[in-house]
Amino acid sequence: MENETVQKHFHDVPVEKVLEILGTSEQGLSEEEVRKRLDEVGPNVLEEKGRVTKFQIFVDQFKSPLILILLVAGLITLFLRDWVDSAVIFLAITVNSALGFYQEVRAEQALAHLKTYLKDRVRVIRDNNERETDVSEIVPGDIIHLTVGTRVPADARLLFVNNLSIEEAILTGESLPVEKNTEVLQRDTEVPDRKNMVFGGTLVVAGSGLAVVTATHQFSEIGKIAELVTAADRQETPLQRSIEKFAWVTAGFLLFIVAGIFGLGLYRGEALLDMFLVSVAIAVGSIPEGLPIALTVILAVGVERLAKRKGIVRKLLAAETLGSTTLILTDKTGTLTQAKMELSGILSLDAMSTNAEGKKLSPKNISEDEREILKLALVNSNVLIENPNEKPSQWRLVGAHLERNIVNAAAMLGILYPEFSREHDFFSVIPFSSKIKFSASFVFASGLFTWDHLKNKDFLAFLGAPDILIERSDLKKDEKEKALKIVDDISFKGNRVLGVSVKIGHAEELKHLDADDVGELRFVGILTFHDPIRPEVVDAMEQVNSFGAKVAMVTGDLKGTALSVARELGWKVDDSNVITGSELRSMSDEQLSREINNIKIFARVSPQDKTRIVKLFKAKGEVVAVIGDGVNDAPSLKIADIGVAVGSGTDVTKDMADLVLLDDNFQTMVAAIEEGKRIISNIKKVVIFLLSDSLDEVLLIGGSLLFALPLPLTALQILYVNFFSDSFPALALAFEGQYENGVPKKRNKNSIFDNEVKFMILGVGVLSSAFLFFIYWFLLGRGFHQDTVRTFIFAAFSVYTLLIGFSLRNLKKSIFEYNPFSNKYLLAGVGVGIILTFIAVYMPFMQGIFGTVSLSMNWLSALMGIVLLNIFIVELTKLFFRRRP
Repeated sequence: MENETVQKHFHDVPVEKVLEILGTSEQGLSEEEVRKRLDEVGPNVLEEKGRVTKFQIFVDQFKSPLILILLVAGLITLFLRDWVDSAVIFLAITVNSALGFYQEVRAEQALAHLKTYLKDRVRVIRDNNERETDVSEIVPGDIIHLTVGTRVPADARLLFVNNLSIEEAILTGESLPVEKNTEVLQRDTEVPDRKNMVFGGTLVVAGSGLAVVTATHQFSEIGKIAELVTAADRQETPLQRSIEKFAWVTAGFLLFIVAGIFGLGLYRGEALLDMFLVSVAIAVGSIPEGLPIALTVILAVGVERLAKRKGIVRKLLAAETLGSTTLILTDKTGTLTQAKMELSGILSLDAMSTNAEGKKLSPKNISEDEREILKLALVNSNVLIENPNEKPSQWRLVGAHLERNIVNAAAMLGILYPEFSREHDFFSVIPFSSKIKFSASFVFASGLFTWDHLKNKDFLAFLGAPDILIERSDLKKDEKEKALKIVDDISFKGNRVLGVSVKIGHAEELKHLDADDVGELRFVGILTFHDPIRPEVVDAMEQVNSFGAKVAMVTGDLKGTALSVARELGWKVDDSNVITGSELRSMSDEQLSREINNIKIFARVSPQDKTRIVKLFKAKGEVVAVIGDGVNDAPSLKIADIGVAVGSGTDVTKDMADLVLLDDNFQTMVAAIEEGKRIISNIKKVVIFLLSDSLDEVLLIGGSLLFALPLPLTALQILYVNFFSDSFPALALAFEGQYENGVPKKRNKNSIFDNEVKFMILGVGVLSSAFLFFIYWFLLGRGFHQDTVRTFIFAAFSVYTLLIGFSLRNLKKSIFEYNPFSNKYLLAGVGVGIILTFIAVYMPFMQGIFGTVSLSMNWLSALMGIVLLNIFIVELTKLFFRRRP
């Protein structure tokens, strides 16, 4: 059998033709033919193409430019025997490489979980005998027997069904089982609507059937998704892109500065070794080796905070991306809605004829007609209550989904099923089947039904598809058309509808009727079921908008259903804001890109459509988060800037996700964005703190060489400040709780190194270094001893570096508008840093190492003045940026 055969469409072909095309019959293939086809098309397993080994993943961790720069710095500090700085640098490298390795190995597990959906044994007919075989041995043309609990082994066309229902949530994302049939469909029928087909990986939840296999392994629908997952490249986060760009810019800047300082020193006649050590110290000191560790701590703290709010971040670097999100593409069922059908309305025939809207039902406002229709539905509800003595809210119900909802709704409206069953004498006459699409129960004459035409009369109560019951009714042609139109309109809005009819007659005749002999029925009304909106979603979306992010719906459901849900959410949408999968597939990328910003709802889309939508939005500069729960969502989650899986979703989806919402709650997404913004805010503070200090060092040393002054800091003093004064506040700022919210003035893919950060680094670094250089030049000019001046500059530089951390706690507010000392970690870090600085200045042993001398109280008073002026410089820079146009 050729590979082309297994890719044909079979839903639009009669069963006889399908068997002919596949070269098989209802008696099945012969074992010889199976072996032949296995050789031709291969075993029914999902291939792992291009899988990366763990060793390759490990090596890739060292290709980051920032890691390469740190490696060079680490080797230099080892050469200089600066063991403390070497330890810090190599610790940073180890932590970040281990983190990246762990993340990527976990991502590789996704395909392994996907393969578990096709691991099982299945009943197959071969040589006219039924037997069990391994799923991997299934080939196109095999006849498979499907029963409750069977995991469908491959895509197949149904030959025979007996009330067969399949749960297809892993492919479509829709939670309700799909009733299957064998009817021939139109060629353009979408995959979710192909009710005469079953698909690999889905689950039989009711009934049974026979089917002929049409596609296996990568040619099946789940195989196509697996290929999408394999082909999709894991996307770098905005933080990764920012760090990579920063690393290369930093490397170039350092080479230029260090080479300039080294050359300038030699030109001035400084000793070659001294200038080499100073240049290396400046280079190492200018590299913010504390940045990787600080980033890791910031992300870890944010992840811990979010975990307390029911959000699990699986990939640490993605935590920052949450705060950069500009667009959320969300599934409908289970995320925006509750993924459970509830009775939403009861309409009598009279109410339908006047186009009356169903009202919200309660025990106080239910009418006599509504109560009678609900009781007729209860008669046909074949539900078992395992714990009938418990409160209705705690009942454990066994039975069909909608029938369980009828029992629950009736209990809420004061009709308890156990009591109802005891008071009413009825039994099933015609069980429900997917062929006739209704059920009927005989009700003995009693006074418990209050309608005049039912009171004290024997009758059959019917429950089923409204179109079938309307067509079988005694209504006039125009009345039938009107009723069918109302049912269609209600269904178009995403509601499930059940019809209710009755037939009055003699008991003996009614008890023995079958489906073909029921004759004309009296149609009395309908019950409507609706998947309700999650109560927190509307407020949550308003908060998302306040964060500067938009929300669009991407669903496999029908256009009308999606529109109805959107309007229920308060979205202002019409047909121009909706596009279906078939419509977008008819458009080129260029055409769709022009229209895509106006589209708020993507309906009836396939996994391939979803990945295309994500790519186009990203190409337009959006930072895209995708929320999903099914296998069909896995490819789009992988290529999104941040993939979000709901807790009740599949393992495949969770493997692809960066964030898992444990409570399936959209409000948790709001919490995630909020934590992401706090993470971004804290990263900005740390970046400004570390890089402005590095720039300060470079400019201070460079200025001294340019003006032929002695070096203001020794190599060891530079490294000391770099380790103690930089590291403690940087790590403490990771625990900062304040963050700056607000809608961004402009969408910026480079969310960390934005204009504010660049301005603050340059402003603080240049002004602080210029001020300190002026003090240094002034003191030398006044004839103070060089050792005293150098010690003073070292102490001042170290202390004000520590204390400006308080001013950087909030970039949008003045230090006088918040309590600068409320961060206990920063308070402790600054305190320890100041103590260590004074140990280096006043302890004789340390003075011998660092070339420091003791400072008098006058010098300390001047030091405090310099510190306060530097805090003023930071505040002035913040104010200037806040007031910019």
